Amino acid sequence: MTNLLESIDKTEAARLKRLMVDYLQEMAMYTTVPTDQQGALTYPYLEHYWREPDRFPFIVRIDDADCGFALVRRTLDPTDGQPEHSIAEFFIKPEYRRGGLGTQVATTLIRRFPGNWEVSVLKTNLPAQPFWRDLLNSLCPSLNCSETDEHYQYRLKV
Repeated sequence: MTNLLESIDKTEAARLKRLMVDYLQEMAMYTTVPTDQQGALTYPYLEHYWREPDRFPFIVRIDDADCGFALVRRTLDPTDGQPEHSIAEFFIKPEYRRGGLGTQVATTLIRRFPGNWEVSVLKTNLPAQPFWRDLLNSLCPSLNCSETDEHYQYRLKV
């Protein structure tokens, strides 16, 4: 089994949009997800990933199947103005979970952009909490976690 984390361009946006439907349906269990004029769940920032240079869309592939995606943003840390990356969205299709793929993909992704990182996890997304906490602790034992009303926010340097 070969797995890839591949950067995609605008010509391949339909692949990501197909995966986004499943992701938004899952996220709707944990938070309010925006809808379009027809009432379909939507991710309003997707097109920004092909217009803005500090956004990076990736597809996760196993053999010839698209089985997930990751959206990464480069921003400035509000506390010190230093550049940092954040995982805006991360999704592995359910049938590909529990075998270490998510851990491998997230680790590869974070190491692809060395430096400061911020990862937010919804407090209502109970299944995601141990995944991210364990993964990020393995990458950075001095992991810093803070809380907002809705999120756990992890800051780390890799």
